[in-house]
Amino acid sequence: MKFYINVLAMSFMVSSFLLADLLKPYDGQSISYIHILFEWEQEPDADNYNIQVSANSNFTNLILDLNTSSLVYIFKGDINWGDTYHWRVRPIYNDNSYGNWIDSKNFIITNSQTGFNGIDVNIIDESQYFEGLTLMGDLSDDNRSIVFDKYGREIWNDRNKNFITTHVNKYGQVSGCSFNNFPDNTGSLINYDNQYLWQGPDDVYIDVHEVKSIPNGNYMGFVWECQNGPIPLGDWTGLYRALGYEADGETLEFPWCGQAIVEWDENSNEIWRWSPFDHFTMDHYDVYGGTWWNAYFDGQYDWMHSNAFHFDSEENEIYFSARHLSRITKVAYPSGDVIWMIGMPPGYYTGNDHICTDLGFTWQHNVQLLDNGNITLFDNGNLSGLFGDSETTRALEFRVIDNSYCEMIWEYTLPNNMFAPWMGSVQTLPNGNKLINSVGSGGHAIEVTPEQQIIWSADYNITANNEPAGNYRTYRIPSIHPNAYAVMFENYKLGDLGRGIYLSDNNLKINLLNESGYEQVYNYSMSDSQGWFQVENQDIVIQPYSNLELNFSASNFNSDITTLNFNIMPTYHTYDSKSYNFSIFKDQLLGDVNGDGGLNVLDVVILVGMILGNNEPTSNADVNEDGVVNVLDVVTLINIILG
Repeated sequence: MKFYINVLAMSFMVSSFLLADLLKPYDGQSISYIHILFEWEQEPDADNYNIQVSANSNFTNLILDLNTSSLVYIFKGDINWGDTYHWRVRPIYNDNSYGNWIDSKNFIITNSQTGFNGIDVNIIDESQYFEGLTLMGDLSDDNRSIVFDKYGREIWNDRNKNFITTHVNKYGQVSGCSFNNFPDNTGSLINYDNQYLWQGPDDVYIDVHEVKSIPNGNYMGFVWECQNGPIPLGDWTGLYRALGYEADGETLEFPWCGQAIVEWDENSNEIWRWSPFDHFTMDHYDVYGGTWWNAYFDGQYDWMHSNAFHFDSEENEIYFSARHLSRITKVAYPSGDVIWMIGMPPGYYTGNDHICTDLGFTWQHNVQLLDNGNITLFDNGNLSGLFGDSETTRALEFRVIDNSYCEMIWEYTLPNNMFAPWMGSVQTLPNGNKLINSVGSGGHAIEVTPEQQIIWSADYNITANNEPAGNYRTYRIPSIHPNAYAVMFENYKLGDLGRGIYLSDNNLKINLLNESGYEQVYNYSMSDSQGWFQVENQDIVIQPYSNLELNFSASNFNSDITTLNFNIMPTYHTYDSKSYNFSIFKDQLLGDVNGDGGLNVLDVVILVGMILGNNEPTSNADVNEDGVVNVLDVVTLINIILG
């Protein structure tokens, strides 16, 4: 019995005096962004919080002094690259009084991206601009990713990770390729703290053009496959024969390389593969784009040059782009059967079974399936001159009808100076605008309305030597903190029994706040040590900048105190999971309160008797043989517990 009393007293004391903590940024953290996510733990009895940020540890020159009811705040104010800052938080109570500062911590802002002095931005019609930040992945000698605001101010960089962003999904997951520690990071996901969240198998080169998470929780990307094939007859034939090849269009003597579509699980185990050699024929190849001339120097033929795919979880289908075949293919998953191919008309050596040949795109990038079923792509237009037009680059949106013909929904021809024979992307924004990325003329991004009016543009001529950028893809994003969320417990107090949740009725209420600009899916689990509440394990969806209140009703009061275990995990940002363990007290444990706010002695004695599982003490006797403590010892114990 005495052992049980000591454990109980220790539990209450830890609960009573355990202080909250400042979580993000952690002390001394070095970060490569200037939109700062601050996060701290809940303080008992607090209605609001006061957060301060300063350039010095004395907090004499505040750049932020703000009151908020949340546990998360994203500061977008006066933060400079290369500087150190200090921050602190204190609770505000319902009488508007302030508590002590929880703590004070510092963080360091790294330097801006090497050679980057801001983006040259032209805002033409700000009223039609779709608000957010712009993320650009750069595939050049200076591989990198950067985020900037609508005025061209750098907000985040990959901190010399040489990371080329290829995709940002609807939940804010960032995927792409880094050549650091080649080839281990060539297919990977990162967060804005520049931590790797997933990497492909060791020693496997995942093609730089596309890798991303897919809705079933796995990951997908391109991996090169090569088989010997013929050297077709053409202007290049003599060169190959001079090297000793037959070059007769039949002998299987030269390596052809295409891209397999590969799926990996979270542990980077390969679980599915679509091989082009099982579904495409070597009778189809590029004649006009110079690829066979390049193969002479490379020692292998870049047959497909696949550069984009979209996984449609609704229909279990994959859409992918093979640039050198000027072809978009729709594939059934997991059978791998080809449903249709969109490409060039017959007579161009790329096949006679293409649908929608009137679309006329060539050497395209960035195929995407929209929620409305339309398809967008970036038509580089390398071979557009074959169709009688001058070389033009376009952004297209079209719909495939009955898997047999197409309807053009929207088409935009880029200005001549933005002709882009190498890379590019198109993003459809929620307001209907298109964000178009082109490497033409030093690299640009433009935002275009459905009426084809350019309302915003950015010049990407930002490399260290002022050379044209290799802006591979560009995305408009709501924020750089898709993982920003808070968990707040109602009736979390520092009461007479310690720090914990004091139920005013049978209901436990937990408020979840999604502080990011993304819709997020969360999985939570809840249980308690004494079984007051039903065990829960649920997935929930919370919209951007919204909250959701969880209510749990206690139905089995078989004790007077229980311990809550609450765990929550953002499904697409598992690195930011949270776990909570709180004592929960029934309101009856509070007892009668004296006029001065204290518990009377009799109630304390009754309370301890309930905790120890004994009957109500009736005398001041010493400890009985059955282990019941006397009243004086009980009172002394309670004084120790309550401080």
